[in-house]
Amino acid sequence: MDAPVKKIPLSINGHAYDIVIGSDILSTVDLSSDMSASDKTGFIISERVWGLHRESISTMFPASCEFITMNDGEENKNYRYGEQFFEWLLEKGFTRKSLLMAVGGGVVGDFAGYCAALFMRGIPVIHVPTTLLAMVDSSIGGKVAVNISAGKNIVGVFYQPAMVISDTRFLETLPDDELKNGIVETVKHALIGESALLDMMMRHDLSSIKERDVLEELIYLSAGFKAGVVSEDEKESGRRAILNFGHTIGHAIESLMEYRGISHGEAVAIGMKGAMEISREMGFISREDVSVFDECARRYELLNRPLHLDPGDVIDHMKYDKKNYGGRINFVLLRSMGVPQFDCEVPEDVLQHVLGGL
Repeated sequence: MDAPVKKIPLSINGHAYDIVIGSDILSTVDLSSDMSASDKTGFIISERVWGLHRESISTMFPASCEFITMNDGEENKNYRYGEQFFEWLLEKGFTRKSLLMAVGGGVVGDFAGYCAALFMRGIPVIHVPTTLLAMVDSSIGGKVAVNISAGKNIVGVFYQPAMVISDTRFLETLPDDELKNGIVETVKHALIGESALLDMMMRHDLSSIKERDVLEELIYLSAGFKAGVVSEDEKESGRRAILNFGHTIGHAIESLMEYRGISHGEAVAIGMKGAMEISREMGFISREDVSVFDECARRYELLNRPLHLDPGDVIDHMKYDKKNYGGRINFVLLRSMGVPQFDCEVPEDVLQHVLGGL
């Protein structure tokens, strides 16, 4: 007997939608009302996902649907490519009554959501995340954006989807390196408040976490935690900022390396290690607390190489972070395990010391 589908209802400022989680559910989730309300349905799909799942995806939907693929490298998530996509939508006859479906990882979801928000001043979008990272993080909460040379996700909006369909069948073809990107975000959620998730992650490793029931529960707990946070604070004016734990350093590293040679997960894992060490040096947590993160990093092989980046260069790129204001760099730190605090100012010497040791 098939395992039951897990569902997380999410309501943000009166906009309600479901996050649906299960295996082989893309063909069974009822999309009739969304598709019947639209005059045209378009799919923007990761080239890699299309190459692996083209037959199954294309046969699930009417022949009238339009499909376009996207190279899902982070460097392609930019508004220059967005202009090309807008022109494609117009050429294919899309209107303000049309529907977009984003099938892919975080890059495709971010890009498609950004384009849906802007095209004709906004058309509905359904996210079908195909990576663990997208299922537990980027598809939830409506943050969509593109990158510019100065930094990641600088140009964007808050735009909620009509639905999120997390079909874990797509994870069967996901390489371990991509799986680790998602695990980094689950570790983040575990450290900043979801104790059941932390207990679960400390019982498993990179091999056992892939078991179907375990993976679905991991997604359910992690996505549920994020949904709970964003439902209280859509536009990151308060508590939602805790979700940036590890990202101040991580995004700066990605930007410094021009989004090449490092994955988002690896950068954020380094960023979380830095945030843990800063929290310890400022007297908030103990070495034993830091060792919990270190054990997760060991179990899931998240930190495998030193980068030897110049601390000053990393700090320079932190200054572009959109979470900063008042001329200072703002961090999310742990006041104690499971108790994050945002808008923390870190002394320059502490920051230099910690970055120099990463």
